[in-house]
Amino acid sequence: MLATTTTAVATTLLGSTAATATPARPVPAGRVEEGLRLRSRILGQDVRYSLYLPPGHRPGRRHPVLYLLHGLIGDDTEWPGLGLGPIADRAIASGTLPPTVVVMPDARRDPTRPLTEQAQTYYMDDADGSFRYAEMVVRELLPGVEARHGAGGSPARRAIGGESMGGFGALSFAFGNPGLFSAAFGLSVGHRTDAQITALPQAEFDWRYARAWGAGLVGQARLNDRYRQWNLLDTITRTPAEALSRTAYFLDCGSYDGFFEGNADLHLALTAKAVPHRFMAREGAHEWDYWTSGLPAALEAVGTAFAEAAAGR
Repeated sequence: MLATTTTAVATTLLGSTAATATPARPVPAGRVEEGLRLRSRILGQDVRYSLYLPPGHRPGRRHPVLYLLHGLIGDDTEWPGLGLGPIADRAIASGTLPPTVVVMPDARRDPTRPLTEQAQTYYMDDADGSFRYAEMVVRELLPGVEARHGAGGSPARRAIGGESMGGFGALSFAFGNPGLFSAAFGLSVGHRTDAQITALPQAEFDWRYARAWGAGLVGQARLNDRYRQWNLLDTITRTPAEALSRTAYFLDCGSYDGFFEGNADLHLALTAKAVPHRFMAREGAHEWDYWTSGLPAALEAVGTAFAEAAAGR
């Protein structure tokens, strides 16, 4: 009898709650456009990119811009295919991120060829100057896309971020161009320690880094001047703290990630120079569940930086 009574009460309460609960309001949705192209004179080819336009976007209204960079096995469709749209929609609806245009460029040399059949750019320039991807981003992509889509227009309204190789690229652009971005974030930044670089199997090293640092390099020979030029830790060391501090940094790396040591080194280097930044270490590995769950906090950090820049802080 007691069990019957309890069930009846529970049913009544649940029914009452369902009847009086206010339905959740749908989150306004932005839209994603893929297959867009910008002609690059530096590269001598088109650069493909995808675009997220926030809810309420209309021509003539200038929004802040976030450049979101893909990882090693990806392209400009990576983030849209893994939920960037709904994540950004919720961040904007909650007020943690202002309505922001998100630009996702393709970092591949040749979009017509499989990734495994071509050397990576890793968002760097080739050592011989034949393919200058980093130069293209700063000199052509940023001004070209912002003029075309009425976004950004100044460092106060510009941010950059990415995961893995994209996190390496985001911090490389931010550290190497102080003040160009109000915020930069890296999720599981693809930054290896010197020991990890020298230990990489030859095929893996050449696929990732040969075009930027030199092909066929073995052991300590890999730690050459080109490596030091692009190495994130070295860039922090040689850049004045005042210059680095013009950008707000957000780092997040899983405690089981193979890049954790390198990410911790970046945190310690920024700390040693008293450069303001946030560093998070959550339980997780080098995987998409970690990055999609971490993106909301990264977008909130971007939104905070935009607000502080607008307030003149």
